[in-house]
Amino acid sequence: MSGNIDDLAALIREAESGRERFLEKFAVFCEQAFPRQTTVSRRARGWLKRTVEIEGLSLRFETRVFELRREGAAVVAGIAHEVRGVVISRKQVPVRDWIVQLRQKMHEAGLAVSGEGQAAAELTDFRPW
Repeated sequence: MSGNIDDLAALIREAESGRERFLEKFAVFCEQAFPRQTTVSRRARGWLKRTVEIEGLSLRFETRVFELRREGAAVVAGIAHEVRGVVISRKQVPVRDWIVQLRQKMHEAGLAVSGEGQAAAELTDFRPW
């Protein structure tokens, strides 16, 4: 993956346009890059031809929970402040702001220094196509 601002812009455009595959690809990326911080909710659909659909995902860094969920054909981003299992506040934000705040929180959490630092750096390189 190349470190390119155009790649990040493409990721944001795809998420904002509500493309079907964005959430699936981003969930796989997060599960591989941040297995301890990532929770993905899936739902099986269909009777004879079973398909598994990602309903949403959350990334937990300290007291912040970054959530993406499917809402119709769109992807909705939100950030919650949670202390000891109690949600203090929750706000819906544009995907662009969500990604910026997620990267900032990862940096604050020290992931840039740990073994997950490479995955944190690759977040801007993630290509959902």
